[in-house]
Amino acid sequence: MDMTLNLMHKFPALSIVLWYISMAPFLQAQNTEIGRAGDAFPSLFECFLQTSDSLPQLKINTDWGQLIRTKEAEAYQPAVMSFYKQDGTLVELDVKVRARGNARKKVCQFPPIKVKAAKQQLKALGYGPENKLKLVLPCQAGKMHEDCLLREALAYQLYELIDSIHVKTKIIALQCWQNGIEKHSFNAFLVEDKEAMTSRLNGRLLSQGKIRVTSLERWLYLKICFFQYMIANTDWSVASRHNLQFLQLPGYQRVVAVPYDFDYAGLVNTSYAIPGSTIPIEDVSQRYFQGKNVTEQEARECSQFFLSRKEQVLQYCQSMNLLRARSMDSVHQYLVDFFDLLEEEERMIKTFVNAPGGE
Repeated sequence: MDMTLNLMHKFPALSIVLWYISMAPFLQAQNTEIGRAGDAFPSLFECFLQTSDSLPQLKINTDWGQLIRTKEAEAYQPAVMSFYKQDGTLVELDVKVRARGNARKKVCQFPPIKVKAAKQQLKALGYGPENKLKLVLPCQAGKMHEDCLLREALAYQLYELIDSIHVKTKIIALQCWQNGIEKHSFNAFLVEDKEAMTSRLNGRLLSQGKIRVTSLERWLYLKICFFQYMIANTDWSVASRHNLQFLQLPGYQRVVAVPYDFDYAGLVNTSYAIPGSTIPIEDVSQRYFQGKNVTEQEARECSQFFLSRKEQVLQYCQSMNLLRARSMDSVHQYLVDFFDLLEEEERMIKTFVNAPGGE
């Protein structure tokens, strides 16, 4: 210690260097804490996700007529979004909203929408910088369409039971206001943005380039194939990057695929869903396996994995009390049929081993 003081006295410039070295551990710890504090601010989506209220209320006041009329243009328009925080405080945000999506934008009265808030306003209210919300609305007004929306939300949530790498969702009660009048009110659901999902998983989004089945993490790919068969969804493709996100994640050497958009699934059964022209089925309620080069061992292992989740999946469906009883019973039986197939070895092998299709 005395030697250090002598050096600092004789060489003033050196004193700065020695001071920094001696303080480095403290400064590093301080910077780490600052980073953690910054990370502690939840995004808007996370706030809805973590709410103890099973059905949080969200109000969007905008010109809904204009939004619907001009949905093809996907142009932002002004809106006010309001909701109550956990402590009962009312939050009002000046936001912009626009239509989004592909098929639904063309065939549905209510397209999926994107809400964009100002980052400075979010910061002032104690939220993180992620300033976009993705909302899926019922295709049309009416209980039948609302049931389809809830079934799609259920599909997302069932995949959470299958794999920890998934897109998060949250069902909400949406109030659509215009000029002080409530125009529409129905259940909708929030979908995690792909950039937010990538950040949460500490990964890197692969948004360009050709992806092959052989470049994917095989076990995760097999689970996706079986899951899509379970819900009777053929509206996905590795080769065309359709309704799959591709990520590089810590701990995985190969590419990880994450499925999303299940409105064409037989489990959901929307009025507009039809099979793709290359899929040899006549109705989306028919199951068709799209896995590629599945071996008998892989089929057995994946079947056993899904059977190990059977009770959890069926119980979760029974807990979806927002669905009408008839719709819930239909979903339950549809999934029971899938598990019955897995339990019949001959049928299981015939269905999944070296199945046609895939990429």
